[in-house]
Amino acid sequence: MKKALLLVLIVILLLPAGALAQDMPHAGAEVVTNFMQSGTYDIGAEQLEPGFEEATGIELEIVASPFVVLVQNNITDLSTGTGEFDVISGDFWIGSVWNHMQPLDDLIERDMWGGSFIEGLMKQGPSAFFDGKRIGIPYSADAYGLIYRTDIFEEAGISADWETWDEFFEALDALEMHLEGSDIAPNVFAFGAYEQTPAIFLGMYDGYLVDAEGNYALDHDKAVAALNQMKSLLDYNPEGATSLSIDEANSVFLTGKAATMICWVSFVRAAAQDPDASLVVDNWATAPFPGPGFPFLSAWNLFISGFSENPDAAWEWIKYYITEEEAKRRFVELGVGSPFLSTYEDAELIEKYSHDFPNMVANLNRAESVPWIFAAFEIFFRHMGEFVIGAVDVETMLENTLADWSELEVPEGLLQSAAAQGQMQEG
Repeated sequence: MKKALLLVLIVILLLPAGALAQDMPHAGAEVVTNFMQSGTYDIGAEQLEPGFEEATGIELEIVASPFVVLVQNNITDLSTGTGEFDVISGDFWIGSVWNHMQPLDDLIERDMWGGSFIEGLMKQGPSAFFDGKRIGIPYSADAYGLIYRTDIFEEAGISADWETWDEFFEALDALEMHLEGSDIAPNVFAFGAYEQTPAIFLGMYDGYLVDAEGNYALDHDKAVAALNQMKSLLDYNPEGATSLSIDEANSVFLTGKAATMICWVSFVRAAAQDPDASLVVDNWATAPFPGPGFPFLSAWNLFISGFSENPDAAWEWIKYYITEEEAKRRFVELGVGSPFLSTYEDAELIEKYSHDFPNMVANLNRAESVPWIFAAFEIFFRHMGEFVIGAVDVETMLENTLADWSELEVPEGLLQSAAAQGQMQEG
């Protein structure tokens, strides 16, 4: 042991003066970062922790929490100025505290940092901005998608090149005729997971989400049309669809009992290609997500807290975690959607995911976030759930939603996001 210590001292003495400080300018700093406890993002961080600490000399603490706890912890920490977390993992759910995040433009320019990000994901909305300055960088990306059975479509002579929901419903009508007498449904969706239903509504709705006065609102006529169209999708779903969870809906598709499915593609991609978990291996593909609305986006960003005592060290962790190489690895090993175009252009991955990638990238480029704080989102899907099961009619559903929304304030950061994405009423 004494010989080892002596050797270390000799090496240090032989180094040029200031060499250690130059190579590790933030050595000794401490950074606390948080992630959702998902078995993906947090695991990806834990895998990088030893290498990051060795390369930078920065002590990293990773705090993983369930989604609701993470959101509340971030809002509490930033609204009180506690500064518990240096690097914050979040999305539009924490838009009420975006004003407390550190702008990142100068750091990005200083280090000439970047990568082949999917263009749409770097715009305001998918990426977090406040007062025109970037405050967040996406490290994951998933857009609500639509997958289909290529073998059934080929047998029926049906094209999956739809652009609108009307065209998709025409395909469902053709599927219904082709599948008559079988136990295969034209479509399946997790209608029992009420929090998922807004994704279909947003794809069918092309009106505003915030009115000209800055309040949560909906264009009545367009909302009614979208809600009714969404509910009509039940006619093409298997019996009992109003009680299907995400896992149960996925199982319907994986066991070959549905010709199409609306879903988070990342939730089913790996299983669909696993012969031990799927009966549709090599017989499915991702289709365009129809309009006139947009694919609902899940794009987690990393932020630096404005209360961090070590913002430069925090930035080192962001640069270490968000790289093209790590995004590809997390995609392959953990199923995390990548924000980098290079992942979807990788020759090795294209060979394996050729049925998936082209439309996935197109959907991500069109995808948008929403200006809803979590309370606004919960109000909407709770009342939508009542509408889906027939407990209320469409007018009552809208009336109840708007009444509850009137008690909420749209944060400034989400007002700016809504305006940037064209989700605000003109006036």
